[in-house]
Amino acid sequence: MSLGACTKQGFLAAPKADSDVAEKIGGFSSDTHFLLEPTGDAENLLGRQVRVTSAGAWTIADERAPGCEVRVKESSSSYKKKYRVGLGDLTAFAGGYKDMLKLEARYGRSVEAEYEIQNVKTLTADTEGPCGEVIVKSVRVGSGFRKLVRAAEGAAKGRVGKGGIGVEGGREAATEALDSMEWGDPQAYAFSYDRAAQQKQFDFWVKMPEKLTDGEPIHFEFSANETAYLIAIVLEETGMGAVVYPSDAVPLATVKGKSNLVLPSPDEKGLKAQLRDPKTAARETLVVYAFTHREDFDRFKPAAMDAGEGLAYAEKLEKALSQVPISRWSRVTKSYEIVPKDGE
Repeated sequence: MSLGACTKQGFLAAPKADSDVAEKIGGFSSDTHFLLEPTGDAENLLGRQVRVTSAGAWTIADERAPGCEVRVKESSSSYKKKYRVGLGDLTAFAGGYKDMLKLEARYGRSVEAEYEIQNVKTLTADTEGPCGEVIVKSVRVGSGFRKLVRAAEGAAKGRVGKGGIGVEGGREAATEALDSMEWGDPQAYAFSYDRAAQQKQFDFWVKMPEKLTDGEPIHFEFSANETAYLIAIVLEETGMGAVVYPSDAVPLATVKGKSNLVLPSPDEKGLKAQLRDPKTAARETLVVYAFTHREDFDRFKPAAMDAGEGLAYAEKLEKALSQVPISRWSRVTKSYEIVPKDGE
């Protein structure tokens, strides 16, 4: 990627179930959400803040908020089940969000996780104190096997949600195993969340092409239901990247409430899709953080950074945001492909 002319591809959009099985398996908004990596500290997971976004790629705080108190209720629940979960429907801990970004940057939406679970119990939390607006309410605990796979291109019959492996998932067999892990001791592998009553909802959207031709100008369109201040990062498939906004030309990218902002602005040099190898297609990921409070933007905006530090900055920012109410910020990711001029 060259950030004088940068671009590339889309990211963790939440998968939807095929219409004929949606009632059976649910989608991104269903009750149960799977962890990218299981954790043996199941009880301590309860009560932690969950950073939910409409575009997927949820994260869980690495610890409970100060003053949050939890009483744990345990119930036996023994069963075996298989699941297939789209990458956008997985959740990472804040400290592991970098791994999620690296997967999406390299493989886009084609990554899925296949689970084989022996569930043993469910833990549920009664909470007191300032735990947060959205918190982990219960966790499912069990042993099992998880494999990350890359689905064959063009194999999708429909965007899949959480379904059984095979026909229920609405997808043909996936190919190319990327990573696998097995755990024999029961660990937390999935959770449900609880949202504070009457929580204010901040909605933020990004529009851009899913495919660009090498040398083609890029335009990002942002919109929100209230005024927001933006930080935008572009990542290559390797995970290298950089912050593109704020910039010298646009030090405070601001989208007004209920209106659109198109960048690059007329006053700045345009961005163009640019391949490192003009004969080889590539993928990029745009990660955008939007803040409704100017003081939050000023607090977290990046200092001048060298190219290649975009991923490290995103990881650092994700950890820091655990102290900011989710109603005051949002995150959207988009992947896009850059193809050679001859279309090959």
